Amino acid sequence: MLIRRLTGLLAAVALVAATLLASSVPASAAGGTWCDPTSGNCYLTLDSPPSDPRPNPDSNGWTPGAPSCYVEITTDMADSLGIPREDLRVWVEGSQFYAPISCGTQSGYWSNNRQCYVHMADYPWPARPGSYDQDAGYYKCIKPVQFGAGVVSYFWSNTVPPGLQVYTPGMAARKLIETFQIRGVDIGMAPEVNPQWGHRRSYVGVPVWLWVENPQPLTWGPYTETATLGGQTITATAQVSSIRWDMGDGGARACGGLGTPYSTGFGIQDSPTCGYRYTTTSENRPGDRFTVTATTQWVVTWTSLAGPGGTINLTAQSAEALEINELQTVNVTPNGTPVP
Repeated sequence: MLIRRLTGLLAAVALVAATLLASSVPASAAGGTWCDPTSGNCYLTLDSPPSDPRPNPDSNGWTPGAPSCYVEITTDMADSLGIPREDLRVWVEGSQFYAPISCGTQSGYWSNNRQCYVHMADYPWPARPGSYDQDAGYYKCIKPVQFGAGVVSYFWSNTVPPGLQVYTPGMAARKLIETFQIRGVDIGMAPEVNPQWGHRRSYVGVPVWLWVENPQPLTWGPYTETATLGGQTITATAQVSSIRWDMGDGGARACGGLGTPYSTGFGIQDSPTCGYRYTTTSENRPGDRFTVTATTQWVVTWTSLAGPGGTINLTAQSAEALEINELQTVNVTPNGTPVP
């Protein structure tokens, strides 16, 4: 780990040494000219102190870095480093001087605000503070030795710092989970589909049994995948936590498990785990059917090689049509003749 950090530090130092003298600033960055009344030296001015673009609030995207990068400097330091005075920029009448510096690369970009090269930190990372969300990343800030004795500091950020094109563990987890082909359950229901009618039919007041037929990893879980995306290695496991049955008449049942498959030995009784009784017919619904919808609530738990982890919630749905009629009663005489 130490060798990797030193390698990154030395690379940043070499980058600064190679680019300080060669960098130039677009004329549009200068706001005018200021001349030192004591020395008579004149410098191009900046309209405002150098800053970073505001981070993209959508952590799925990246914010371009500052178009021009500057390091805070004094005129004496510039002289000692061999930086020509004409390359310096000044803000607020000589109160602060800046020298152009290379902005770096997509994996390590100069921060005008922090005055250092920002990189994603090597892992393993420390525990994520509670004040940061699960998309947060852990970064290192390398200050070149010429301007801060090679100081390296670390920080958390909920958004990727401008100029970097990297995934945090949370971003990589969401990208991985987006590839999951989870789907709604195969609905098990009593009544079954009647081959003669081609659909399910039951009656007001008769128990309807609900269950998950033939549960599979992609319909019920657990389903696990591991992938490396954007430099982050993620393992994500999806599992259904509960299922909600919307019965089409405004009623619903929330069930925590697979339910109990019906068999004829149960007779006409309520399901011990997940069932429903209708109080109205479906005659006023389109096609004379209620639509029974099963919505599965998935919890995807993910971990990363870097250390952070989290959860993401998903849903999936499936549906079946069900006809509900009324049972008709017929009064008969003692000898079995229907009463008119």
